[in-house]
This record gives sequence, structure tokens and C-alpha cells, in this order.
Amino acid sequence: MSLQNQSIGYETRFTAERHTLLLVTVFTYFLANFLIRMALPQGLELDEAEQAYFSQWLLAGYSSQPPLYNWLQHAAVQVFGLSLATLSSLKNVILLGSYLIYWMAARQVLRDRDLAIVATLGLLTIPQVAFEAQRDLSHTVATIFTASLFLYTLVRALRQPSVLAFAFLGLAAGLGVIAKYNFVLLPTAAFLAILSDGTWRQRLVDWRLAVAAGVALVVVSPHALWLADHFQATSSHTMNKLIGDDTLPIMAIFKGLGSLAVASLGFAGLTLAVFGLVYRERFRTVVAARNDWTRLTGRILLFSLCLIVLMILFVGVEKVRDRWLTPILLILPLYLATKIDAAKIDMQPGLRRIWGVALVIMAVVPSVLFGRVATAKLTGIYQYPNYPFVTLANEIRPLALSARTLIIASDSHLAGNIRLNLPTVPVMVTSTPTGIETLPVPGHDRLLFVWRNAHGSMPSGFPPQFAQYLEKRGLAGSVPQPVVTALPYNYGQAEDRYRFAYATVEVGRQGI
Repeated sequence: MSLQNQSIGYETRFTAERHTLLLVTVFTYFLANFLIRMALPQGLELDEAEQAYFSQWLLAGYSSQPPLYNWLQHAAVQVFGLSLATLSSLKNVILLGSYLIYWMAARQVLRDRDLAIVATLGLLTIPQVAFEAQRDLSHTVATIFTASLFLYTLVRALRQPSVLAFAFLGLAAGLGVIAKYNFVLLPTAAFLAILSDGTWRQRLVDWRLAVAAGVALVVVSPHALWLADHFQATSSHTMNKLIGDDTLPIMAIFKGLGSLAVASLGFAGLTLAVFGLVYRERFRTVVAARNDWTRLTGRILLFSLCLIVLMILFVGVEKVRDRWLTPILLILPLYLATKIDAAKIDMQPGLRRIWGVALVIMAVVPSVLFGRVATAKLTGIYQYPNYPFVTLANEIRPLALSARTLIIASDSHLAGNIRLNLPTVPVMVTSTPTGIETLPVPGHDRLLFVWRNAHGSMPSGFPPQFAQYLEKRGLAGSVPQPVVTALPYNYGQAEDRYRFAYATVEVGRQGI
């Protein structure tokens, strides 16, 4: 064997070892996050509780968010039962899959395969992906996965077009739409980027694109039919988050553009800073470098942001949040990696530095997630896992299990936490976040109402929405006497208490 062939063989082996190290490290990181969550108290965060609550039903739609994550959570609960382990493992498996698919997408477009490591580790520099997704997100977690899958299938269909490749592209697009509605901006921007690029434009007249559209339509149809019947309630709830109450259009535009700038900086600022520092010696070379893939990924980013600007100008959007940009700006580390690849610079210094940054982030994220809860006794600052939901469930357990009981909670966060700790008892709230009343419950002999104030202060009397619920049931004269309980926080200061109230109504053998 020649020295040149030996050198190529050694380099191939070392590259394979580096990629194996990446995969092992990423797997270990998400396993560590799972174990950290299991070490914390069972008080659920907002999205965790919503998933525990909605996992009781398999529906075409649940609230103002599309149902992909709900469906996955329901399936996991059916197979493994409802537990903190089921909730946390699903999230971490989806995030692990996102990183792996992103790595696969990067390998498709980068000449230097080591840059796929750089692109994948670059995801850790996005706060919404590295920290917020672990802390408490569900639908955004599904969006991270589907955006990664869409990028991979898009690249695959462009490089190696086939019926199967286009079918998977349609599957990814369809799953993305039912993961989060704003995902639609990503395939729209990709279409415009390809349309504007002579290298790839011929793919838009490929008959197999109809296969992709057909598969996407099949995936989206069940939820789309539900959405058509509930569009007013769902869209009004969503638009209330995006549109303010300014009467002057020019002020709304300025607010919208300002919020987009702030959100973009919050999402991408750390990534740009890290990549700039890691490749600081060749910064100008990297910025100037171009090839087919930098042009395509860069235009996807540009058209995505332009679409949001159009929404600000013509729809009145003025509240752009950083996590809302997830399907759009998730491509940023891949775009930066293609720029570095086009520059054809020595990879090793930058690769070592990005590993250093990534390992620091991998240590900081789980430490912060644990520390913010475990240090509450010192700080007096309580997070949701500190709330004494387990103690509450133990107190009301005799009431819930001594008869066929339906628990009615004042909000879905409380409902999800009760559901986690009393998994055999049906739980509901008086309405979903959009006011859609489509949630079936079994027959029951007793109603157990549970409520609280958001920060654990003394609850008021029997809530009006519960009284209205009894009136609808023909039980207007059955307003019960509440019981108030003050319970200690998990890891809390001795004198601090969180207060709940509960009351029961006997209704005989009947259902909703």
C-alpha cells in the first residue's frame, strides 16, 4: 500500500472515530438530562402537565397547538403508562433523534465530513434548543425534530431524487405542519429558495413533487378537517399571542420589526458569536466563501425572515417570540458549516474549539436545570417542580378512590399534575385553552373540584367557572364547602407553604 493510500486510510478511520465519539457523547448527554429530570421532584412544568392531561384522549385536535406531540405522548402512555419517566424519555428520545437527523443532513452537503460534527454541536449554541427544550417545551420539541427531518429529506431529494425521497420529503413536511403551525414557513421558504436558484430549479418541475404533496396532504388531513370546524377558536387564540392592540398601524409595524430583531438575536446571537470566535483567524475567508449549498441554505434563511416581515407589514403581527423562530433559524448552524466548508480551511483548530464549547454547555444545562430547583431552600425562588403536587394528590387520594370520581381542576397545569399522581382517575378542566369542549369523560358518582391561585396564596371561595359547570349539570344548588390545605414546597424553606382548595359534590351514577 502506498504512503498516500495509507494516509487516506488513517484519515478515514480517524474521521469515523470522531463521528462515533459525537454520537456517543450526544446519547450520553440526553441520558444525563433524563436522569436529572428523574432526580427532581414530580412537579410538572407547564408543557409537561399539558401532555399528562391531554394524554387521556386520542383526538384530531386538542387546543390552539397542532397535535403531533400529543399523539406521540398518548402512544407512549398507552405502551408504558403515565409516569415522569414516560414524559421525560419521550422528550429526550425526540431531541436525540433531532440531533442525529441533523447530523445526517449535514453529512449530505459538506465536503469535509468533520464539519457535520461542527454543525451538530452548533445546535447546542441555540438557547431554545439546548436549554428551553429541556426545561419545558413540547410542541417546539416536535418542531425541532420535524425541521431537522425536513432539512435531511430536502437535501436527499435534491441530491438523489427518487419517488421514495420525495415521499419522505412530503412526510416530513406534513409532520412539521401538525407539529407547529408556523413550520409552514420553512417549506415555503425552501420552495422560494429553490425557485430562485438555477442549480436546483428543475426539481420544481419533477413529477415526483406531486408524490410529496400527496403524502403531506394525507398526513395533515385528519387534523385539517378538525381545524376547519374549530378554526375561529384556534386562530383567535393564536393570533392573540401575535397581534397587539395598537390602533396605529405604523406603531404595530415598528413593534413587530423590533420584536423580530430581538427574537432573532436571542435565538441566533450566541451561535453567531461562538462560530465567529471558533474560526476567528479565518473569519473574513469564511464570510466570503460560497458554493451551491451556502447559496441554498442562506436563501432559505433569508426568505424565511422575509416571510415574517411580510406578516408584520400586512397581517399586523407585532409579537415575535424567539421560540417561534425555531423551524426557521434551526438551519443556521448548517448554513455556517457550509460557509466554512466552502472556505476550505484547516478544520482541526475550529473542531477542537467547538468541542470545548459544546462540552461546557453539556455540563451547564443539566446543572442549571437541577440547581434552579434544588437551591430553592437557599433562594426562596420556587420553580414548578418545587410545587407540592404529590403531597396534594396523596391528600385527596381517599376522596378520589373511594367512589367513581371525576376530578375537575381549575387549570390544565394543575390537572396534569393531578393526573400524573392519580393516573387511574379521570381529570378535566372546564374548558380547553381555546374553549373547545370536546373531551369525553367516563361515568362517575362524585365530582372532586380542585383549585389554587397561581403563586400558592390563599385560594378564593368556590370558583365561578365551577359554579357555572354545576349549573349546566343541573346541580346549581350543590355548591360545596371548600377545604383549604397549606403544603410545604419540595426543597422549600420551612415556613413557606403552597395552598390548594378542594371540594366534593355527590352526583349519583351519571356521566357528562
